[in-house]
Amino acid sequence: MKHKIVEVKNVLRTQDMFANLQSRSDITPGIGLIHGASGFGKTTTVTYMVNQLTSMGSLPAFVRCCATDTPSSFLARVMKELGSEPIFPLRKSVDFIINTMNEQQIALFVDEADHIVGQSKTMETIRDIYDATELPVVLIGMEEIARRISHRKQLFNRISEWVEFMPADNEDVSMFASELLEIDVEVGEDLLDYIRQRSGGEVRRTLIALEKIERFALSNELDFVDKAVWGDGQLFLNHTRRQV
Repeated sequence: MKHKIVEVKNVLRTQDMFANLQSRSDITPGIGLIHGASGFGKTTTVTYMVNQLTSMGSLPAFVRCCATDTPSSFLARVMKELGSEPIFPLRKSVDFIINTMNEQQIALFVDEADHIVGQSKTMETIRDIYDATELPVVLIGMEEIARRISHRKQLFNRISEWVEFMPADNEDVSMFASELLEIDVEVGEDLLDYIRQRSGGEVRRTLIALEKIERFALSNELDFVDKAVWGDGQLFLNHTRRQV
């Protein structure tokens, strides 16, 4: 399988969302939200976009939250991304982040934000950073994060752009197959539809299935694989309990 990003619908919508944040009017707030179920490609998409921005000369900052994060550890991670060690008291770290973002016009991406959305001090600090810079801040989290953030009205009202990652459809799965398979093999429409249904549209599970098909085609010297050719081979981990 090729190591590349396929610009399926979720990817394109994310790119459009960030472009809107960058080109918004002065009266429009600049916080974005990317949310959706696990396995739909949120982190991979954002990492791809951050790399694109970097290659074009922008200086985005990307941090990933952890379950054990505190306001101090979160700020330390942002400081590290900006090339500095934490400065104490923490107010000085916040000042450094604000000054650096303003000077270098740095957008901030916060992945796995579910881990900090329940921490008032951390979330209010993110709002403070945004208010002092008015540069794009993008939060990335699971499907429940929008509801959880809605309780923080001052932050929620600053979200002007959002993308909900949706399950891959047949067109997306077909694009994955055509652009990622290393060998010249065509996957039948019935098998692609089967992959979409069984994977629930999850990108990770879709790619696992396609790699199995690629290996099967390579070992059997095939240039076409549909459901009939694939047969009873297992494409997905079966987690149903066996009957005794």
